[in-house]
Order: sequence, then structure tokens, then C-alpha cells
Amino acid sequence: MKILVVEDDHIIWPNIKEYLEESWFLVDLIPDGKEWFIKAIDGNYDSIILDVMLPSKDWFSIARQLRQLKVQTPIIFLTAKEDLESKETWFLAGWDDYLTKPFKLKELVLRIKSILKRANHQESINEIEECWISLNLDTKQVFRWWKEIQLTPKEFQILEYLIRNKWKAIPKHEILEYVWGINNDIWSDVVRAHIKTLRDKLNQWFDIDPIQTIRWVWFKFDCE
Repeated sequence: MKILVVEDDHIIWPNIKEYLEESWFLVDLIPDGKEWFIKAIDGNYDSIILDVMLPSKDWFSIARQLRQLKVQTPIIFLTAKEDLESKETWFLAGWDDYLTKPFKLKELVLRIKSILKRANHQESINEIEECWISLNLDTKQVFRWWKEIQLTPKEFQILEYLIRNKWKAIPKHEILEYVWGINNDIWSDVVRAHIKTLRDKLNQWFDIDPIQTIRWVWFKFDCE
């Protein structure tokens, strides 16, 4: 799951990012500015965490703009305000949930999972399955037929991304950007190495390799 965090507090945002990543989320962190709005539109995020106390921003208008642009990504806002009137205004603008500062990081993760379930339904959040390979997105377990496959977090993320884009040729730089958050050809061997170990684990007891390599540049999930 991919999360966009918009937060300018340099004291707390490293902790937020680290905790979310330890909870198996991919995190893009933006301190402020126009970049986050563009990413919210085009970044294909599963959730957005937004500090509404960032200076010089009309968050009501921004929320309305996102919804008018058909961006339905669930949004959790972080606020120091306690008054019900402000929160009611934000909910009417299109926010999905909120946390009042200070908050526990564990509660933030629980809120994220809760709104993801509401937005996408329980069955689509918990598990995806293709070509007799099943990924449980809550427990991070992977099964091929009856056999459990032990994957590292990066291998799991690569496999999840390939399955979600099945039959599509995915270039190495796209996997780099999605899993590692970088786009640099120098790192292309890292992708190739992870794909190799992922293949070895998936195919240890099976003859059909669901991951195809196309001219050493693209990878495709296809077991037909």
C-alpha cells in the first residue's frame, strides 16, 4: 500500500515515515508546496495523510478541488484543533478521517487500515490472487498452491506490483520508483537481483515461471 504524507514538522515526520514503512506501507513524504497536490492527482496513492495546520493553505478549497477532479483517495488529516465546527467543515469538504495532535503512531496505522477497508471493501484489501499465487496484504504471507513462500519486504512489494499490473510489461525504472522511490539506471541491477531471488523462491517447487523477462528491460507477470 502506498501512502502520501504531507507534513512540515521535521521533528515528527521521520518517525511517521519510519513507523509506516515498518508497518509495510510505501511512503512518499512531502514537506509542503504544490508538489503534493500534483502527486495526489497523479501518484496512485492508497491514502493521503495531511497536516491541516501547515501555514498559508486553504485546506477546505484544496479538498474540494481534489474531489472535483475525481480524486477519491481516502484522506486523513492531522490537526491540533479540537472544535467540532472545524472538523465538520473539513468532513463536508471531503476528508475521510482525522487525528488530533499529539497522537500515537499505532493509532495512525489503525486509522489508515480502517479507511482502506471502508473504501475498498475487506476482501479486496486483505488478499489478491493470480495464477495460483495468493498474497495476504495484512499478514504479508504468500502462497503458491498449498506452499507458503517466504519473501523479503522488497520482494513482496515487487510481486504485488507485478500482479496488480498483470500482462503489462513493466520497465525496471518503474519498479525502482515504486518500491525504492528512486529512478536511476545505476540501480537497475538491484531490480534484476531482486527479481532473480523472487523467481527462485516462487519456482522452487513449481515448473511454470509467472514472471517473464523481456529483453532484460521489462518484466511481466503472466502465467498463461
